[in-house]
Amino acid sequence: MALHGEEQRRLSEIERQLAEENPRLAQRLSELRPMRIPGVVFAIVGALCSIVAGLFIMVAGAQSRNTFLIVFGAVLTVAVPTAILWRTWLYRLS
Repeated sequence: MALHGEEQRRLSEIERQLAEENPRLAQRLSELRPMRIPGVVFAIVGALCSIVAGLFIMVAGAQSRNTFLIVFGAVLTVAVPTAILWRTWLYRLS
């Protein structure tokens, strides 16, 4: 939605005052990139799918007494979602 002339003028005045009072903050605010919602949703869905798949693999490994499947399922359940969410968090901070 476009701003009217007076609103745009007032916003420009506030930006100018901010840049004068705190140039470092104004620079950081101008460099901020909003995080896309689809990226966040994709990260959460990916982490949840990894958790569910890892739990199924762990159960299958426990039933068959296969140590490799148990360890692989544990890594899939813990490490992959942690990595996905950590990367998403770092992207949000940059």
